[in-house]
Amino acid sequence: MRTWIVGAGLLGVGLVAGLLIGGRKGGGSEAVAQPAAAALTVSVIRPERKRVADTVRVVGQTRSRDDVRVVSELPGLRVARLEAEAGDYVRAGQTLAVLDGRSFDIESDELRSEMERTRGEYERARTLVASQLVSREFFKQKQSAYEVARAQYDNARLSVQRTRVVAPAAGRIYRRNASIGDLTDSGAALFEIAKDGVVELDVEVPEAIVARLRPGMRAKIDISGRDAPMQGEIRLIVPNVDSATRASSVRLRLNDSQGLSVGAFGEAMIDVAEDEGWSIPRSALQQDRAGLFVWRVDEKGIVQRLPVTPKMQTTETVIVVEAIGGSAIVAKAGPFVREKDHVRIAGSGE
Repeated sequence: MRTWIVGAGLLGVGLVAGLLIGGRKGGGSEAVAQPAAAALTVSVIRPERKRVADTVRVVGQTRSRDDVRVVSELPGLRVARLEAEAGDYVRAGQTLAVLDGRSFDIESDELRSEMERTRGEYERARTLVASQLVSREFFKQKQSAYEVARAQYDNARLSVQRTRVVAPAAGRIYRRNASIGDLTDSGAALFEIAKDGVVELDVEVPEAIVARLRPGMRAKIDISGRDAPMQGEIRLIVPNVDSATRASSVRLRLNDSQGLSVGAFGEAMIDVAEDEGWSIPRSALQQDRAGLFVWRVDEKGIVQRLPVTPKMQTTETVIVVEAIGGSAIVAKAGPFVREKDHVRIAGSGE
């Protein structure tokens, strides 16, 4: 009896198993196909039509557009008095410093006396030669002596005038190098002036970027110490690349440079190009052997390859030629998305 019960139990188990297996085999043809699960979740963007500017960021320092160096034409004289200071606006011809020229004053007085003496002799000789009371050669000697004395006096008087150091041009003094008691040197500037007070920004631009720049391109400029940015434009691109830095100097004209200090730090955003069209993030742009494209997701969540033609690119944005407004574009695909993949759109609730 015990053996039969066990056998009957085993038979029951086998019947149940057979029914289950048979059910699986027989029911396969009648099962409803389920849709494939989404391969991954992606974020999408909708292209926007807008105007985008391609900008280049550069840094540099302010400098005077035209430097005026004020030097003494009389080396070796001591500075007796200063009549201008850094920061002053001066006019052309204004006295900036006075040198100790007492020796020139004494020499000038002596030469003046000599000139007056020889002039008197020359005037008498001219009267006498007209009456033929003196020879023509005697008259020429007196005339020559007078002309030499006059030239020497004029030169001495010019030296006296040069003891007053004047501004060669109008502008703002941005550096005073002279001090009372200093001896003048013909090669050293006593003052340095920004002509007409005009200051500009001098920036160093890598040679790979310089080729994209043109005079007249607009720029937004931040100067250290200024609360608000300034507007400007490229005035000059120096046609020289520094062998050490591999950069060129680019000068930016400032719309309002009054009161700016020379040597202040400045940062400029130069507008290299500007265009309008359908924009996408640069991260959405893909490339393979067939060219550039983006991944578009249709209403069923299926990925499709959409070729595009960029007409302008910045570090963050791409403007394309094609009218792709309204399309759902994968914002950042990377190597994981493939054509005809079924994806889930982040935040869609699917």
